[in-house]
Amino acid sequence: MTMSKETPGPCPCGQPRRFAECCAPIHADPRRARTPEALMRARYSAFVCEAHAVLIATWDPATRPRAEALASGATRWLKLTVHDSTQQDENGTVTFSADFIDAGGFQRLTETSRFRFAADADQWFYVDGDAQWQRLDIGRNAACPCGSGLKAKRCCARG
Repeated sequence: MTMSKETPGPCPCGQPRRFAECCAPIHADPRRARTPEALMRARYSAFVCEAHAVLIATWDPATRPRAEALASGATRWLKLTVHDSTQQDENGTVTFSADFIDAGGFQRLTETSRFRFAADADQWFYVDGDAQWQRLDIGRNAACPCGSGLKAKRCCARG
């Protein structure tokens, strides 16, 4: 699989490794995600990088949307926080929050995602999730939610 945008620095998923050693190998071969959390982090990185082919390849065929539904390009993902991860046999969940900015301003998605392991494909798949969306009230002089340490007006809110 190929990515739409290159990410030469730290991995967008928040792990303290470079993208090339963290999520990129899973983008190239989704079977490398040995846990639901590893797949969820790689999927978040795929959203950041606009790697729609990775998202489609890791989405359960029973719940997978059409590829065209993913190609908005209007969302800039800022930060991922994993709150909890469980795995039992071929089922798993990951609870996370992801901050982003779009035409509506700063937002937060909090979701408990469900995953299943398909033995015939030897890989984890994202099934669906229970999502909550929240608009973040971030003033221009507040700290940017991406975690850069800069004020929002000097970081993600500049525009």
